[in-house]
Amino acid sequence: MTPKLYRSRNGIIFGVCRGIAETFDLSLGWIRFGFIVAFAITLFLPTGLIYLILALVLKLEPIESSLNRP
Repeated sequence: MTPKLYRSRNGIIFGVCRGIAETFDLSLGWIRFGFIVAFAITLFLPTGLIYLILALVLKLEPIESSLNRP
């Protein structure tokens, strides 16, 4: 079964980067670094639009899954 992609309730801005990192078991630092580099290279567009679309489209993670984490 594939994991569902959610926005994290513990994220800094919209929780998109933390949600991606938790879903695919990746380092949060590398995900944020990748987004920052992409923002710098593309001068906000299209990376900023993609980030905002993900923030609007992705649902917040269920409350029970955020409580079960250490």
